[in-house]
Amino acid sequence: KNQVLIFVHSRKECAKTARAIRDMALQNDTLVDFLREDSASREILQTEAETAKSRDLAELLPYGFAIHHAGMTRADRTLVEDLFSDGHVQVLVSTATLAWGVNLPAHTVIIKGTQVYDASRGAFVDLGVLDVMQIFGRAGRPQFDTAGGEGIIITQHAKLAHYLQMLTMQAPIESKFVSMLCDHLNAEVALGTVTSVREAVVWLSYTYLHV
Repeated sequence: KNQVLIFVHSRKECAKTARAIRDMALQNDTLVDFLREDSASREILQTEAETAKSRDLAELLPYGFAIHHAGMTRADRTLVEDLFSDGHVQVLVSTATLAWGVNLPAHTVIIKGTQVYDASRGAFVDLGVLDVMQIFGRAGRPQFDTAGGEGIIITQHAKLAHYLQMLTMQAPIESKFVSMLCDHLNAEVALGTVTSVREAVVWLSYTYLHV
């Protein structure tokens, strides 16, 4: 049995997604596919569920499911990480912060949705290529998974070509530095690195924006 990592874009969506899959497995009588066959593993899940502070986590653990997000206590997050690393948890639903912070690879990685809320813009934006690559980097790492891994992205049909182009590296790489240019230039002026327009031009030539 192979482990699955599912990335969602809100804390609330973690428990909602995990419950939906669990309920579907119960309805289709396929829950056995999400639990290890040895009784010791099931007993560990049941025991650890009783120690979990999160009500959602305590409810899901006995079924081989878990959630992980910044709103949980450090103890609960560590518990989930350990159980997943040891192979007791088969399905882990997490926010994208897990992809950047904790080394937890899985055979299959799924990105559920590509619309992410950007607080600075006050609107939903497309998930960036760096986030997609970082998340897919969790799938089938050679030192952990000899059979190779799978990366699945669930998005709108209109966005499919966009992400395929990104993943095959056919999209040009463009600097985003111009949006923060004033802040960085002011910092260099304050530090004394840039003291004239000429020095500012030279400083700018060292950035990818100049390229």
